[in-house]
Amino acid sequence: LSMRKIFLIIGSIGLVSLVWLINPIKAQAAASFSLSPATASKVVGNIFTVDIILNTGGDAVSGATAILTYDTTKLQVTTGSSVTPGTIFTNLLTNTVNASTGTIRVDSGSLGTAYTGIGTMATISFKALAAGSAAVTFTFNPSSTTNTSLVASAASPTNLLTTVNSGTYTITAAGTTTTTPPVTGVVENTLMAIGAGVMFILTGFILSRFRLG
Repeated sequence: LSMRKIFLIIGSIGLVSLVWLINPIKAQAAASFSLSPATASKVVGNIFTVDIILNTGGDAVSGATAILTYDTTKLQVTTGSSVTPGTIFTNLLTNTVNASTGTIRVDSGSLGTAYTGIGTMATISFKALAAGSAAVTFTFNPSSTTNTSLVASAASPTNLLTTVNSGTYTITAAGTTTTTPPVTGVVENTLMAIGAGVMFILTGFILSRFRLG
């Protein structure tokens, strides 16, 4: 990837921020970011993946920025200082994981070709560290142009992002099992039925002996 292409893509995404800073434009489409799965139950030590899904809302987009935060006491990104990029854009500009602050940032774009549809922008691999509820949250401020997730329109310098759907993951301690309480009354009722049957047989035997006598 040449420096010229990198600057052109950065300029495309940056132009959205610049125009919004001067004269904010309301998004005309309903582009959205979401996580898949949005919820899951895991055990401490489990490794699982979460996809960052981009839905362009039917519009053509030239690039996007996804910024997320996660709970570092409950989750660890297993791929180190980056995540696995998706294939909806041809060029990956930024791919960073800050394990200290629990921040993930992915900037991707395409030069000359726009993307329309629903696809995976990146995949995060997490390891469950401790029991509890772990949130993975998009950073999104529709009134801001810096340090926020955005989706750049291919037709005009407009941020199309209107909705983000974050995720929450339930982690349980290793070795925790769910016990099923015993069904009370079954053993007792069985023993009573057997006892009644035995008494009935003995009574019949005793009566027959009296008749014979």
